[in-house]
Amino acid sequence: MAETLTAPLPPQADAAAQARRTHGRLLSAWGRRAAGRSWRGAARGRAQALLYAGFAWCAAGAVAALIAGASPWTWAALAAVFAAIRAGVQWGEARAGFEAGAQVRAHVRRAAADALAVRGPGFTERHDSGALSSALIEGVEKLDGYFSRFLPVSRLAAPVPLMLAALALWASPAAGLIYLGSAPILVIALALTGMGAAAAARGQMDTLRRMAGRFNDRLQALETLNAFDAAAHERAGLASAAEAFRQRTMAILRAAFLSSGALELIAAAATAGVALQTALARSGAWPFAIGAEGSAQAGLFALLLAPEVYMPFRRVAAAYHDRADAEAAAEALAPLFEDDAATGAAGPAPVITAAPHIRFINAACRYPGGREGLAPLSFTAPAGESTALWGPSGVGKSTALKLLMGYAPLTGGEIRLDDAPLAAPLAGAAGWVGQRARLFHGSVRENIALFDPELPEAAILAAAEAAGVMEFAASLPDGLDTRLGEQGAGVSGGQAQRIALARALAADRKLILLDEPTAHLDGESEQRFIAALTVAARGRTVIIATHSPAVRDACHHVVSLQIRAEAA
Repeated sequence: MAETLTAPLPPQADAAAQARRTHGRLLSAWGRRAAGRSWRGAARGRAQALLYAGFAWCAAGAVAALIAGASPWTWAALAAVFAAIRAGVQWGEARAGFEAGAQVRAHVRRAAADALAVRGPGFTERHDSGALSSALIEGVEKLDGYFSRFLPVSRLAAPVPLMLAALALWASPAAGLIYLGSAPILVIALALTGMGAAAAARGQMDTLRRMAGRFNDRLQALETLNAFDAAAHERAGLASAAEAFRQRTMAILRAAFLSSGALELIAAAATAGVALQTALARSGAWPFAIGAEGSAQAGLFALLLAPEVYMPFRRVAAAYHDRADAEAAAEALAPLFEDDAATGAAGPAPVITAAPHIRFINAACRYPGGREGLAPLSFTAPAGESTALWGPSGVGKSTALKLLMGYAPLTGGEIRLDDAPLAAPLAGAAGWVGQRARLFHGSVRENIALFDPELPEAAILAAAEAAGVMEFAASLPDGLDTRLGEQGAGVSGGQAQRIALARALAADRKLILLDEPTAHLDGESEQRFIAALTVAARGRTVIIATHSPAVRDACHHVVSLQIRAEAA
C-alpha cells in the first residue's frame, strides 16, 4: 500500500499561522461586545437591498408605461416611496456600524489600560514605550473601520447578491445567470488582492511602531544626542523611517486600487452583458430560447438590479483594507492580552487600614523567559517598623518589592500579609517610591495629589510637611503651585524623591515600599531624604531595597541578601 506523506509546515510558517489565529480570536472576542449593533446593521443592509428591488421594479414599471404610452405616475410615486424608506434604512445601517465601532474601541482601550496597570512596570520595561503608545492610540483607532464597516458589510456579500440574482432570474433568466456566473470570479479576485492588502497593512503597522518607538527614545535622549553631535544622524534616520512608512502606505493603496479595478472591470462586463441581452431580447434578435421572452418591465428591472447586485462586493472591496488594518492592530495589541504569569494574581487589592506585618516564606521569582529574578527568600518585616533589604545589585532586592506590588510573577513559596496569604497584588494599597521619582508635567501640589481633585488640602499639606517638601517649597517661584516639567524638571533629584514620598503619605498608605530611593542622590540630599523618611515612617510599615549604608543604618531591621554561587 502506498503511503501518503504530508510535509510539515516550516516553523516560521507554523508560527505565523498560529499568530493569525490568535489575532483572529482577539478580534472575535472584541467583536462580541458590539455583536448586537453589528448584526442590526447587517439586517438593515439586507432590508435596504430588498427596498431597492422594490424601487427598481416600480421604476422599471414607470419607464415601461411611458414606452407603452400609459400614465407612469403611479409607478413613479411608488418608486419614490421605496427610495425614501430605503434612505432611512441606510441611515440606520450606518449609525449601527458607527456605534459598534465606537463601543469596541472604547472597550479595547479600557481593557488595554487595565492590562497595562495589572502588568505594571515589569512589562513596560521589557517593551518599547513608543511602540506601546502607538498600539494604544493608532492601533485602537484602526479597529474602527473593521467593526463599523467591514464586518457588517461582509455579512451582506453572500446573501444580498444571491437574493437579487434570484429576483433577476425570475424576471429575466438570462440576466440572472449572468449575475450568478460573475459572482465567483469577483470573490476570487477580491481574495487574491485582499491577501496582498493584509500583508501590506501588517508591514505598515510594524513600520509605524518602530518609527514611533525610535522617535520617542530619541526625544527623551535629545540632551545626549546634542552632546555627542549625533542629532543630524538621527534626523536622517527618522527621515528614512518616515520614507519606509510612506512606501508601506503606498503599497496598501496599490492593493486597494488593484482590488477596485478588478471589481469594476468584472462588474462592468457583466452589466454590459445584461444590457446587451435585454436589448437583443426586446428586438427579437436574441438567438437563445432562455431569456427570449419577457416584458419590458421585467427586462428593465433585471438591468436596474445590476448596481445593487455588485454593491456588496464594492463595499467589501472598499473596506477590505479595514480588515487588514484591524489584523495589524490586533498583532500590535496582542502582547497586552496574552495570558502569562504577569496576570496570574487576580482580585482587588487588599484594604490596609493599619501598619501590616509582612512575611516572605521561600518566595521566589522566575520570569517567563527563564531568567531568575529572586532566589527563594524568607524574611519578616514587623508591623510599624522599617526593614532594609540589603545587598549588592542584581541580588533581587527590587524584585522582592515588585512581588508585593504584582509587578513580577511569584513562582514559588508564599507571601503573607498579617498572617494571611497575599491573594492579590498590593498595587493601589501600598505606597511606592522608585529609584527615580516619576514626576508629571504639573504643579508640585498636583504631583503630590496625583491630580486627584478630591484629595483634601489638609492631607496634601500634612504630607508635604512630613516628607520635608515644605523645606524647599518656599524657595520655589510659586511654592507648591510651581509648575514642573516632565521627569521632575525644576527640582533636584533629592527634592523629587521627597515629593514622591509625600505622594505616598498623602494617600495615607500604611505600607510604603522604596526601591533604592537614594541611589542617585549625593550625600547631603541622601541625609535629608533619610531624615524626612524617619519622620514619615512613624506608624507605618516600611520596606526599603538599598545598598546604601546610611539607609541601612536608619532602619530597624536589616535583611542581608547574597548572590548565590552557581553550581559547578
